[in-house]
Amino acid sequence: MIFVQLTGLSGAGKTTIANAVGKALRDLGHKAEVIDGDEYRKGLCRDLGFSRADRAENIRRLGFVGLTLAKNDVIAIMAAINPYDDLRQQMRNSSSLVRTVWIRCGLDTLVERDVKGLYRRAFLSDDDPEKIHNLTGVSDTFDTPKDPDLIIDTGTEVAEVSSVKLLEFILSEIAASRRKHVRRAMFIGRWQPFHNGHKWLIDQKLGQGVPVLIAVRDTAPDTNNPLSTYQTVEILKNVYSEDDVEIVVIPDIESVNFGRDVGYEINEFVPPEEIRTISASEIRESIARGSDVWKDKINEKIHSLVEKFLQP
Repeated sequence: MIFVQLTGLSGAGKTTIANAVGKALRDLGHKAEVIDGDEYRKGLCRDLGFSRADRAENIRRLGFVGLTLAKNDVIAIMAAINPYDDLRQQMRNSSSLVRTVWIRCGLDTLVERDVKGLYRRAFLSDDDPEKIHNLTGVSDTFDTPKDPDLIIDTGTEVAEVSSVKLLEFILSEIAASRRKHVRRAMFIGRWQPFHNGHKWLIDQKLGQGVPVLIAVRDTAPDTNNPLSTYQTVEILKNVYSEDDVEIVVIPDIESVNFGRDVGYEINEFVPPEEIRTISASEIRESIARGSDVWKDKINEKIHSLVEKFLQP
């Protein structure tokens, strides 16, 4: 999906905007998570201080979480000061899913607002026990972002306007990504187990140079469908590792329905006799008997996995 790394000084409005946009995205039906730097300091990053090395490690950890979410179709928004431009650029260059947004606000405005009282403490005398000696942007480094994907100036506009700008930016980036997405031929099944008949069917489209989407129905294992969804996906991944095959899990379906002029083909391929007669139940029975007859009916890449998952 997309991972948005916000950057900006304390009090600029990163968390406020991120939470508002996260809620708006969820209201629109998207999966969205806000990675709040302050909250993560209480858990995942509680062992880190505020040295340069610790700040860098903090961002690396938050970035790892954000990218993991984005790779699993979740819109991730990281609300953290994120002060070092070299780390922002590393994150940005690590994946096409990353976007950098600068939540910009002038220091004079931040000092005037001082929502958390941090700036007041930063300007105390050095011998004051309440003084903060490492406040980013005052007594510690904040690198001006180079070529951010979006700049939102919270010093000149209210939070609602800033939130709308970020929301529209994220939605436009998602739309642009989908326009670039390759159209695929979809195959839906339980694949219990995946055999040469299934492979022949999928190869009809691959042979035409058409990318394929294999959809695995998420069904609970039973006598006729003994493989778990996880096991089926593992088997398929071992057969197809090339970029032109994508494997996804879908909820169990009651039926496939369509109207007129749906905009895509509905195809039925008729396999040759030796392929059409392959039976998944016979393969399972052969494995249960300890026979090797089934091996001629399944791609050799997955012999060990199928035997492992289906042996009684």
